This record gives sequence, C-alpha cells and structure tokens, in this order.
Amino acid sequence: MTIVATNFPGFTAHSFRFFEELARNNQKAWFDANRARYDQHVLGTFRGLLEALAPGLLKLNPHFEIGGKTDGNFSRINRDIRFSKDKTPYKSNYYLYFYDGRHHRDHGGRLYVGLSADCVTAGFSIYESWRGPKGTLETVLRKRLVSHHEIFADLLARVVRARRYETYWHRQDKGQWGQHSGLPRREADWQTLQAWVVRKVFLPNARGLATSAFSGVIERIFADLYPLVIFTSVVTPGWEAQLRQALK
Repeated sequence: MTIVATNFPGFTAHSFRFFEELARNNQKAWFDANRARYDQHVLGTFRGLLEALAPGLLKLNPHFEIGGKTDGNFSRINRDIRFSKDKTPYKSNYYLYFYDGRHHRDHGGRLYVGLSADCVTAGFSIYESWRGPKGTLETVLRKRLVSHHEIFADLLARVVRARRYETYWHRQDKGQWGQHSGLPRREADWQTLQAWVVRKVFLPNARGLATSAFSGVIERIFADLYPLVIFTSVVTPGWEAQLRQALK
C-alpha cells in the first residue's frame, strides 16, 4: 500500500468529507472503492503530521514513540465487531498518539490528535488499564493526588484552567460507561475515575486548520499538556524537577 502524503497539508475539507461519507456508507465495498482517499486524506495526513511533530516531541521526551505503527502511534480504522452489537466495520474517527515507547500505549498518559467528521481534537488522555498489569492511572496518579496534592492543584490552575482547556472524565457506574464534563469536584471522584481527557477542539472552519502551519498549533498544545504526562506517568526520582522544567 502506498501512502500519498508525506508532508502535513493540514486538515482539509477532504479529510472531514471522507468521514462524513463513511458514516453514510459504512461497509467494506464502499471503503475499498474509496481507499485511495483514505490513504491520502486520513492516513497520509496523519503520517505527515507525525513527521512534522516528531522533532519537537523528542525534545520533550526522547522516549516518545515515533515509529509510526498501527496500534502504536496510529489507531486502527477497522472496528473489532466480534463482541459488539454494532456490526459496522469501520470507526468514525482516527487518532495519532505520542506515548512512552518503553511501555504499551495504554500504560500511561499520552498526547493525541483525533479526527472525525465533526472536528479535530488535540490533547492529553489517560485511561485505566483494561487488561494486563495496572497502568499509571492506578499506580501513579491516584497516589500522587494524595501525596502531592498541592502540586497537582497548581498544575490544574496553571495549565487546565488558565489556558482554558476543555476537560472531562469517565467512570463506569452501575454497569454504564458515563462521561462527566469538567473536572471531578470530589476527591472520591478523582480516586475512582477510569479515564481523564484534557483537550482543545477545532471545528472544520477553524482558522489555519487546513494549512501546514497547524502542526505548530498542536506542538504548542502538547508543550502545554506535557506536564500532565509527567505528573501522571513519570516514575523516575527526578520527576518533580522535570515537571518544574516543563512548566517554565
């Protein structure tokens, strides 16, 4: 398979239109007929973005994964329908992730860019581990919320609130996966949440979105939010010094 784009062109109308039409034609025959569009305007666009962002991301953390593999930096477009009531074969979104390559992508906090028919999102996310060993949400974040409460409160004030990032969190309650807007208000919610997301949202008509310069916007967002990765996921003894440096 040949990917057309190697440079990042921005998120153009072609990228959004692909997902708009996929929503109306979510079947293998349509996807096969439109695979060249997917390769160029989705996968190719994201590969170009990875190349544009990689040098700056490695300055933040030399251990960030930049290999460009599916199920690594890139999400899958194919859905796993084996245990799902929804049997449509393709997902309605696509993601690029940056995470510590010494661990599985789901192990700790990560930086991401997502595309759907409605918007582009860029931000930070951390999820509870669903399989295998516990991740840093369970082993690091929950403990530091108690042991380093003041540092975390300052981090929220300086990054999330002051820079007006949208945030929400997830938890399974009574067997239902629920999404809650804003920050948890109770300590008990922080200790029991199973996912936390901090992000910026860009609608298709956002200024500069369809230009190569938009990679610089994402790079600045990642620089803003990298301290959250440090607090939630870095376990080396010098993590506090790293956090202070990242906040300068």
